[in-house]
Amino acid sequence: MKPSFPLLRRADGSPRIVLNLRLWLAGSHLAVILLPLLVLLASGELAQDLRDQTRWDLEHQGVIISMMSADIVSFNRLKDPTIGLERVGQGLSERLAMIKVSTLSGIQITNARGVVVATSGQLYGEDLSGEVEVAQALLGQSTAVVKPRTPTRMPLAGESRRTGVRLFVAIPVMLDDEVLGTVVLSRTPRDEIQAMYQMYPGPLLTGTVLSMLATVAFGLYAGFLLTHSLRTVTAATQQIAEGRFDRVDALNSPRSSHVADVANLAGAVQTMADRLQTRLGYITEFASNVSHEFKTPLATLRGTVELLADDDQMPAAQRQRFLENAEAELVRMQHLVEGLLVLARAEEGGDRVVLTLAEWMLDAQQRHPDVAFEVGVGVIKGHPTQLQAVVENLICNAKTHGTSPVTVVAVAAEHQVCIAVRDAGTGISEANLAKVFDRFFTTRRGDGGTGLGLALVRAVIEAHGGRVSARSRRGETVFSVELPAHRP
Repeated sequence: MKPSFPLLRRADGSPRIVLNLRLWLAGSHLAVILLPLLVLLASGELAQDLRDQTRWDLEHQGVIISMMSADIVSFNRLKDPTIGLERVGQGLSERLAMIKVSTLSGIQITNARGVVVATSGQLYGEDLSGEVEVAQALLGQSTAVVKPRTPTRMPLAGESRRTGVRLFVAIPVMLDDEVLGTVVLSRTPRDEIQAMYQMYPGPLLTGTVLSMLATVAFGLYAGFLLTHSLRTVTAATQQIAEGRFDRVDALNSPRSSHVADVANLAGAVQTMADRLQTRLGYITEFASNVSHEFKTPLATLRGTVELLADDDQMPAAQRQRFLENAEAELVRMQHLVEGLLVLARAEEGGDRVVLTLAEWMLDAQQRHPDVAFEVGVGVIKGHPTQLQAVVENLICNAKTHGTSPVTVVAVAAEHQVCIAVRDAGTGISEANLAKVFDRFFTTRRGDGGTGLGLALVRAVIEAHGGRVSARSRRGETVFSVELPAHRP
């Protein structure tokens, strides 16, 4: 049995772990449940919300304590107008201690100079005027600040002492527009994990764990159903890679899969296999044609070289004739090589741009002023150089094999663009008409023809999603090209 965690190597030699589909599905299902929780924790939104809740609580408590302190001072001033927070601090401290028991907040009350006169703890007389929040509160502005602290290891069910910050809120104590002092409250917000633990009771936590286990089980089962069809596709693909196309029928079962992606994959692999078979046949035929076409000029060149090497007494005129023949064969081979390169580039395709019929015909009109052009209005999308080569080859073919006048008509229909190149020659025989677009077929081989011009036309047009055809009779031959019209 293969391991579930196969260890592979990267290009730099470092290891990487690849999981199979079943484990990926189980992990992804589990991640769907856990991801919102992880995002909540990682984003800090929950921590910020806990701090906001703590700040609001402290502000509400501070306002109440401030109003209570101001009322006590106001009541005592009925007896003595000079009484301030210092005189009532002892009584306030007893109340603050009781409030701390229920709110877990540290509470201090300062006088107008920022000195602590009442506290829920033991630190009387401490000068807090240098603290930012106290200084702002003495100016009549309520202020909240967050200060760092050393976290305390506490159980999740315990008090909020696990966080590394503490929140301080200062509220001014006002009486008739007079700032008597400040109320300073502080508390440590709850830790995120601690808050979640205290929010979720035992049954809900148990249900969450059970749902995660069920999700993992479902992911594994779904992975089994998927991998069963994928294994079939993998086996068939491996056979195709080895050149054995007899296993393509095995893809029929995955193509009927209820999982659309698997069915589409199987269909795509079968389409690929069909195209590979066609391509292999094309390459085999192409190689055979190239070998045949090069065999004759190579044999001629070899014989010429041997004759020139063996006969030192050959007359100069005969030697010149042999050299001219060799040069002609070399030129033909050069044309063959150049034509094959152009044909290969055309079959590979290329970057395409939007062209109007006028732009497409412009180069041919400049090259062939003796040809009559009738150009309509239309737009196509294609490779400019390749499409110009199509018109150039068709015109040159008409001039070479036909008779003037040569006319070019370019018009646009509703969904396609049509090009027709017409000459008034003697026509093409029915037997030759069926082969004019084949590679290396030419009736003027003695004049240096390579038989690649019309093959290039067909390759370019088919690569652009169109088709090319020819019809001929005595006195008229027409080559027609049809391409899809471009729709913005």
